[in-house]
Amino acid sequence: MSSRPHPESERPLHGTLQSFDLQDEVSRLRSEKTWQEGKRNAITLRKGGGMNIVLLVMKAGARLEEHTAPGPVGLSVQEGSVRFEASGETVEAGPGVLLTCDTGVPHTVEALSEAVCLLTVAKDS
Repeated sequence: MSSRPHPESERPLHGTLQSFDLQDEVSRLRSEKTWQEGKRNAITLRKGGGMNIVLLVMKAGARLEEHTAPGPVGLSVQEGSVRFEASGETVEAGPGVLLTCDTGVPHTVEALSEAVCLLTVAKDS
């Protein structure tokens, strides 16, 4: 996943107030070559100030292999369904579900269908 603003955007990655049209951002991600030729695409919407937010689109079967995060993680499923595995537990989640795990917990994410998720990583205090 990248920490870039969209190539055609000059928007900052943090600020006093930010507003995003998530449907527009998802459409943009799906129009990019990375999505068309690969299994997933992502854009960092916010980075800094103790919180990073990434919008992630995944095709069915795409995986984020086991990894850890430097802070607590929240994964909000916006569309489709995912399987989230952490510490020997597995949850299958669809739209409207928020999954969280603590700092440093190894976890994987797999799209069970085409999925859109918002990933938030907070700075651990």
